[in-house]
This record gives sequence, structure tokens and C-alpha cells, in this order.
Amino acid sequence: MLKKIIKIIFPSVVINQLRNYYWPNHVRKLTDNIYYSSLKKRINWENPKDLNEKIHWLKLYSDTSRWPDLTDKYKVRQYVTNCGLGMLLNELYAKYDSVDEIDIDKLPDSFVIRQNNACGDTLIIEDKSKVTNREIKKYFREKQKKHYGVMTAEPHYLRIKSCIIAEKILKNTSLFSSSLIDYKFLCFNGQAKYILVCTDRQGSHCKFFTYDLDWNFRNSCLPLIPGTFPKPQSLTTMIKASEILSKGFPFVRVDFYETDGVPVFGEMTFTPAAGFIDYFTPDFLEELGSYIPID
Repeated sequence: MLKKIIKIIFPSVVINQLRNYYWPNHVRKLTDNIYYSSLKKRINWENPKDLNEKIHWLKLYSDTSRWPDLTDKYKVRQYVTNCGLGMLLNELYAKYDSVDEIDIDKLPDSFVIRQNNACGDTLIIEDKSKVTNREIKKYFREKQKKHYGVMTAEPHYLRIKSCIIAEKILKNTSLFSSSLIDYKFLCFNGQAKYILVCTDRQGSHCKFFTYDLDWNFRNSCLPLIPGTFPKPQSLTTMIKASEILSKGFPFVRVDFYETDGVPVFGEMTFTPAAGFIDYFTPDFLEELGSYIPID
């Protein structure tokens, strides 16, 4: 009842401002609440075991000083270049420090445009003659009212200076997926262990497959989806690149795409699914957690 009263008295923008002010000082409490609500169990902070628990332990009690820059979808490009992997970057058309700067008239006929510090807000523009600057600006103004990371207890997102980037559309050249395939490498201290493959994406939904580095299907990791999936042509290159980029980090997921056999860097994620992963089996989550030593 109290929550309903608060929503009536305070508009959503005020509630978001209050959360932005208070939650950075109560991240552990917020994490506990979301964790129990999502997974129906408590975090063992004193002796974390599985991947989810250790992700939350790392975000609160390890050195996360580099997380914002490497989670930043714009700044991470410099890190990839510094690691000698600039050739794997997608083509960047424009960077806008504010919504008012967006000008699609100066962009190619097709492009993707997204925020650098959020998830799930990418606009895929196949034909810019069918949209207007006003429509795109309105979309991102609405998105920027909600600071990503507040409600998911990911404080490093709040330390990223917001901007908007426009990039080249990557073509889906696979006959085995209705969408661009996402290859997500689970890396531990510079060593890739497994690959989570995402196919047939529709909005926030997709099909998951899990493989080891020799492309053996791990059917015990994802209980819902049977079957196999073709090995990408650039697998060796992606493995090497993921291990270079993840060196020095207890855990990070490094994502790539492949188009016409050519790998393209996607992003780096230190808190996949915000640390509330429910698509892996409990045994596999514990195996993954065992690769992260907690001192």
C-alpha cells in the first residue's frame, strides 16, 4: 500500500531521482532484494560460490576502477585499439555528447544508434528516410530519464558519462539464425572457458547455446534448449582476442559478432544479466564460480 501511495504522490521522475541519490550508498541491500526476488535465495556474502554470487562480491569488494571505461561502449574502443585489436572494431559513424547533437542527415542511409551506458536501447535504422531527427531524439530523451544500473544494482554504470554513438549495421550472413549471432566468451583472468551463443534474437528474447573452446556442445549448461550450432569461421581469432582483452580481470564476458567469416568486437560486460543469471543450471553456475578466486 505504501508503494502505491508513493507512486501517486511522486511522479516517476522524482522517484528515479530519489533512487539515484540513495541507492549508491545501499547497493548491497538493493542487490540482496533483487537477488531474492529473482532467484528465490540469499547471497552468501561470506563464502560466495557460484558465478552470480561472485559477480556481486567483485562489484562491491574488488577493484572496479576500470569497469566504467571498459563497459562504456564508446571508450572501450580505445582499449581495444591499445590492445592491438583495432581491426576488430565496427565502423563508427558519429558520437553525440548530447541528444540535441543528433543529426541523421549526416549519417549513411542505414545505421545503428545506441547509448554508451545502457542495454537494450539500440535502434536499428534500415532506411533513414522513414524516421526523423525529432523521433530519434525523443526516443533517447526518454531513455536518458532512466539511469541504467540504478534498478539493477550495477553502480559502475552510473560512473559512465553518457553519450550516443552511431555505427555501421552488421549484416546477418548466417543461414542458422534469424538475427545477427552473438558470441559471448566467458573469461577468467585472461583465459576463455566457455562460449555462450545467442541466436534468433527478437527484442530481449533469444535462443542460447553453450560450447567449450573446442566447440563441444555443453548440453548440461542450458536445460531448456537442445541441439547444436555451427562453429564460426573466426573462432580462433575470437578466442585469442577475448583472452587479450580479459587479461587482468577475475571475470569478464567479451562479446563478438561474425559477418562473412569476419569477427567484430561487440562489448565487454563485467556483470552479465546484472549478476542475476537464471538461464544456466545451478551446477554450471557453481563451476563458473570456481574459476574466480576470492581472497
